[in-house]
This record gives sequence, structure tokens and C-alpha cells, in this order.
Amino acid sequence: MKLLRYTTFVSLITATLPVSAHLVAAAGNDPVAELDSFITRALKEFQVPGAAVAVVRDGKVALVKGYGVRDVTKAGAVDENTIFQLASVTKTLTATAAATVVDQGKLDWDKPIFNYLPEFVGYDPYMTRWLTERDLLAQRTGWPAFTGDQLDSFGYDRAEILWRLRFFKPRYSLREVAQYSNPGFFVAGEVAARCAKKSWNDLVEQSLFKPLEMSRSGTVIKALQDPNATAAHALVDGKIAVVEPSELDVTGAASSGTSTAADVSKLMLMFLNKGMYNEKRILKPGTIEEIFKRSMVSAIDFTDLPPISDKTGFYYGLGVGSYDYAGHQIIEKGGALAGVRTIIVLVPDKDAGIVILANLNLTAFPEAVRAYFFESTFGHRA
Repeated sequence: MKLLRYTTFVSLITATLPVSAHLVAAAGNDPVAELDSFITRALKEFQVPGAAVAVVRDGKVALVKGYGVRDVTKAGAVDENTIFQLASVTKTLTATAAATVVDQGKLDWDKPIFNYLPEFVGYDPYMTRWLTERDLLAQRTGWPAFTGDQLDSFGYDRAEILWRLRFFKPRYSLREVAQYSNPGFFVAGEVAARCAKKSWNDLVEQSLFKPLEMSRSGTVIKALQDPNATAAHALVDGKIAVVEPSELDVTGAASSGTSTAADVSKLMLMFLNKGMYNEKRILKPGTIEEIFKRSMVSAIDFTDLPPISDKTGFYYGLGVGSYDYAGHQIIEKGGALAGVRTIIVLVPDKDAGIVILANLNLTAFPEAVRAYFFESTFGHRA
């Protein structure tokens, strides 16, 4: 998730989460139907124009559906194939694409990246010599949190941004304190791409989208020109309005991915089936474990909404976060850009997962749906 108007976001979350509490009811005999009904009510409660949700359970897609409208200014319903910006859920794609390169023996999570990307120079010799792909994907570079996104809007190409990162001063030493860094994921994407001898875009499309049959997924904002793509929305002067979507294609490995609920369900099935999809091996089981493994502990910050707390803890894996809840390890990645909120949640030991894509930013709608999903999965309220 990106930093967007901190005080506004916090005040909205504080106001909306209690309001939605009455929407959460005990799961009935048909948890999928109950969740479907809840999403419809929550969409109205949180004033979200449109959303798409997919749920996977026991190796199957249990629910995949669109709700509401793509654009408040014109007709057009959201469906399971409506394209949304993934925002920072793109980071999960980047880490997973990098994992395919690891499985090919072309990349090592823990080998310093100068071996693969010799032109990279950090702010100091220690970073230059010892920075690894794991450091980049587990948010442990020490680069200041939520800083550096402006580089994408200055007209630089990827090579120029990579060169200029030598002047990007860390806030902490390497592996000292977790810091959420979009430039870190940009570099991670460049490392994996160099090892694969492809662009980051081609790597994601060829190593993930094609074998997973994610035919309506992309890596650049032009996908939003599709007739069945959502507009971005925000609350402007007290009213929901269409806003310009964020365009961050140059540093795309951090946040430029686009997809649909139906497509992301395939990614979730692959994760939960230990790297297999439709009898095809996408990743090795041990590589899935490596992605989920806790590589860095993190403090709880404003982007981590209930049930995440000091009691659950929060940790970074590779392109995902994790925490403990109700005796289960939760794997999760959320995202936010101008006009969109996204979240993907996996409960591996329950063989269950959910993705929620919403075309409104500064809303707790995804977390409200997540709470109900947890209730139906664990049998009590999150």
C-alpha cells in the first residue's frame, strides 16, 4: 500500500470500521452465499462504486463475481473479468516472477546483486557490496519508507533511475529496520529481468500470466483502455468522483500491474497448490515456502488494519506480508493508488484465499470483506 494522505486515511479508517461492524453476521450453512450477500451490503455501506472478488477453497474457485459499476459517470457493471490496477499487489507478481528465475538456477535470493546487475551502486560501499534480492523483496534495504516514488514522474528511463539510486540515502543500515520501499521493488524487478535476459514486463507476462492463463492481466496502465476496465474514484468535496489513475509504468515492478478477480484466482490456486496449476508446475514447493517464509520483522504501521496488531505480529516474506491470527499463518499483500484499493489474502493451512479489488481509494472496504472471510473460514469474528 502506498502512503496517501496519512491523516485522511487514518481518520476514514477510524470512522468506517466501527460503522461496518453491524454488517458482520455469523456465517450460515452456505458461507459463500453469506459472503456474497455481505459484499453487496458492504459496497453500499462504504460507498464503493464497484468491486470484484474471488474466493478459492479446497483447490477450487468458490466465488468470483463483480459488484457495482465501473464508472459512476456512465453505465457499465463490474464483472469477474473487469480490469483493475493491482497497485502494490504487483509486488507479489514481481517476487513470483523472480522465483521462476530462481527455480531456473539463474538467480540466488541471497547472492549480492552486483553479480547480476553490476552497474548498481548503493549510497555506501556496504550496500553496494552486500545488497541481495531477498533484501529488496523483504523490505530490508534501509531506504526510507514510502519515499522515492517521484522518480517515476521525472521522465527518466529505467537505466537512469537505477543510476540515480546511488544518491538515495538509506534511513537505516541494511537489514536493520523494515522500511516499505517502492524503489527497492523496482530494483528487484530489474535484477530478475537481467537474469532472465528479458524486460520485467516480459518476464511477468511469460513466466506467470501465460502459464497461469491470466489472459486479461498486464503490466502497464494502457490495459485500462480496455472497454471492460474500471475507472479510478476518490471522495472529492464529499462526493465520489472519477479521478486520474496513477501511472507508474517505469518503476512498474512496484505497482503497475493490472488484472481481474478471475485471473488473480488462478494465481491464488497456484500458491495454495504448492506451485502447481492445471497439472503444470509453475514453481517448486520449496520456492513457495521461501516466498512465504518470514525474512524480516516489521513494526505495525498505519497501513496494517485490524486484525493485524501487536498480538498478531507482522513480517515480510518475498513480495508478501504475513501475520498470525486464530492459530493460523495469514499471507497477505495490499495495495493502494489514486482511485483503487486491493488486497490478496491466503490461509495456506486452510487451502483458502480471497482477492478484493475496489475502485475507490481511502476505504476500508477490502478489510471489511476480509473480516467476514476470516469469520466464515475460522468460525468466529475477526
